[in-house]
Amino acid sequence: MHISNIGSEPKTILAIGGTGTGKSTFGRIVFGVNTVSGEGHSSVTKQTALYENEKYRYIDTPGFSDSNGRDDSEIFRNMLAIMQNYSDDNKFKVDVILWFCLESERCDQTLQRGANFIQKLVEYTDLDKFDGNIWKSVLIIIRGPMLSPNLSEGPKVAAKLAMTKFINDKNIVDTGNITVKVDHLACWIFDLNNLPNEMYTNMSAEHRLIWNVYSKNEIGVKVRQRIPYLPFGVEITFVHARCKRCNCLGDPRLFDKYCHPFINPPPKHNIQMENYHPRNLVRDHYGPVILVHSDRKRPSSGKILPTMISGAITGAAAVGRPASAAGPYGLAAGTIAGGVLGAAAGVIWTSKEENCRDCQLPFSGTGCVKQCSYCNRFLGESGCRWRFACCQWEETKIGCKTRPICITPECDLEAADPCLCGACGMLLGTEGCSEIDHDVVYENDDVIDDTESF
Repeated sequence: MHISNIGSEPKTILAIGGTGTGKSTFGRIVFGVNTVSGEGHSSVTKQTALYENEKYRYIDTPGFSDSNGRDDSEIFRNMLAIMQNYSDDNKFKVDVILWFCLESERCDQTLQRGANFIQKLVEYTDLDKFDGNIWKSVLIIIRGPMLSPNLSEGPKVAAKLAMTKFINDKNIVDTGNITVKVDHLACWIFDLNNLPNEMYTNMSAEHRLIWNVYSKNEIGVKVRQRIPYLPFGVEITFVHARCKRCNCLGDPRLFDKYCHPFINPPPKHNIQMENYHPRNLVRDHYGPVILVHSDRKRPSSGKILPTMISGAITGAAAVGRPASAAGPYGLAAGTIAGGVLGAAAGVIWTSKEENCRDCQLPFSGTGCVKQCSYCNRFLGESGCRWRFACCQWEETKIGCKTRPICITPECDLEAADPCLCGACGMLLGTEGCSEIDHDVVYENDDVIDDTESF
């Protein structure tokens, strides 16, 4: 199936391969996209990223067998998620796949995993239109001078094995026209660093190219010239499906690696009982309540309380006893003479009075207002301690009621949805049970198989 670009649409390049094979560097020096490359032996590319300019759309992926311990299947799912995000009508076009490999005569596990993931890109292709031979669109980039032709055999053998497995899994009978032939390009870029190898610098270009040694400019021209001779683009199709065990929805290639079943046994919470107070803290008074008179006598300090002003005589027109009659000398209001106390300008209070002005009862009798004996404030004023409104206990006391809680940090028990797998006890949303595969049901009528374990 030939897929050509329409108009000036950028060509899509997928870079896939092992850690430290130069995927990010290639994107920058060959296709002019602003990738972030790794330094030394550390892999800087943590997630699949899509970089784009006017001519190219470059998908840079983390390396398989990454030194940070990431699972290859996680990298593959992350890569597919990017493609699905940019898909049109559940289809995403890739013009060229660059598979970055180190020199190898043998097919090892790392190469085989990489080949299997590349083949898996066309898992749901329409076999009536495309035979699934994705390798027509793959260019193997061998990092190294490849002094022996056999040093490219490892990835090519892995590609053939992946295609053979695809043919068997899909029960493809007519395989006469399917030939797995993968093109490769060996290269060693000698001037990546600021101080290039002097031996290659002084060597003629013709001599260097015999040994597959290129400058940055030369490798860019070489690869861009090679791409048009890979005429078969790849259309990656996304399908709709669900898992009958865990209810995962979407393309099965994007499901978690394994399955957390929702039945037999069902999910659960990690329940623990806790004490709590159903009502909030309030302020109240600590000491026993006593009855006092609101118009109580002046304290020894001489401070006049607001309640003492009740019934005070003020001004020249004061009702009751005028200031001129306060003493034998007829002193003005506000002066002190004998038993007369001037509380404020024009205010007179006689210490000889023994009755409460509010209740008119003697001070020696039962009071008329309630007071806290601990803080001396009237009830209704701000309290002197905190307590829980539900049980009247002090704030330092543990809860008066009990309730179940889930002690899993990521869980919200009020949401009612269980958070842990009943089979393995792991948090739902993480990698599934290592022994349980997804039971996939497809919602796309075009897919022949109704169910499969994935």
